Amino acid sequence: MKSRYCILQIVVLLTFTCAVSAQNRTENVILITLDGARTQEVFGGLDLDILKDKTRRGRVEDSPLYKKYWAETPEERRLKLLPFFWGVLMKEHGSIAGNRSLGSAVMTTNRMWFSYPGYSEILTGQARDDVINSNDRIRNPNTTVLEFLKRKLNLDQNQVALFGSWDVFNWIGEHEEGAITINAGHEPYDHDKVEIQVLSELQNEKLSPWDSVRFDYFTFRFAMEHLKTYEPRVMHIALGETDDWAHSGDYAHTISSFNKNDQQLKELWDYLQSSPKYRGKTSIIITIDHGRGNTIKDWTDHGEKVPEAQYIWMAFISPDLQLRGEWKNTETIHQNQVAATLCRFLNLDYSENNPRAGKPIARIFGGVKE
Repeated sequence: MKSRYCILQIVVLLTFTCAVSAQNRTENVILITLDGARTQEVFGGLDLDILKDKTRRGRVEDSPLYKKYWAETPEERRLKLLPFFWGVLMKEHGSIAGNRSLGSAVMTTNRMWFSYPGYSEILTGQARDDVINSNDRIRNPNTTVLEFLKRKLNLDQNQVALFGSWDVFNWIGEHEEGAITINAGHEPYDHDKVEIQVLSELQNEKLSPWDSVRFDYFTFRFAMEHLKTYEPRVMHIALGETDDWAHSGDYAHTISSFNKNDQQLKELWDYLQSSPKYRGKTSIIITIDHGRGNTIKDWTDHGEKVPEAQYIWMAFISPDLQLRGEWKNTETIHQNQVAATLCRFLNLDYSENNPRAGKPIARIFGGVKE
């Protein structure tokens, strides 16, 4: 009996050792955020109640959005809206948490439920409602995971980059100004390529409707060029139109932004798979800063008076993970776990940087419960 117990211990130890070894395949991490991209559209596609409310003339069935994106089941609708995300990424390469109808929830720990507090929680692993309680341009009081990874991996400034559509990322993304590469808002992007120089100028000629936010097209193009030129090991791409069009009450543009972001995910993925630097070596987390309302009256809004805004979603794509599709009947995970999870993909312990930060997500890496 004793010998059997010893053999069992050896098997368990070898299994654990192999699991840790397999996780070493990740050499690069990419964080993608889609500002305020509602769980309702991500898991259910086109919202017919909102579309009906926004259809002022004629039958809703005759509207372009209905014809392009409507289907009878949530699964069919979301596949029409996000064909690459659902048809390829979540089916073949990753998994997603946050569909509460399946018993999976993802929540913020901050009680603000708007952008700066959400992004700061993502990037630092800790809610700071005591000091981050507005979207004002104040320097992040905590060192971010981007700065931590730059130091731990001994990377230069171009190797850790944040490209954001919202200009406040210049304050959110780093505690020490100038620590990493940040390009956000209507900020010019310097590059040797003539076409990128032209795009950099065009972003201020073709202004978005928002003073502090540029179109995602420019953010994504600059991020892709930086990726190809400098091959960063750590990158955050922060897209924003899913939030800004929603605030404007423009459901057509909101839905269009979801679909365009899906196309951008495909372009990014295709490039990663074509590159020896990234193929089979890159882990990705896709998530949001906050949710938003669930009805035709409050879908445009979020914040502490909109309880649905505390619910978010989180997707994981990694060569080190076998999970596929939607999480079901799992414990709630939290926004403050993103930073530690990114680091764990690289076999680093984020608690070195912030002992109060959320822990790596247990279902991904095994071990004790969150």
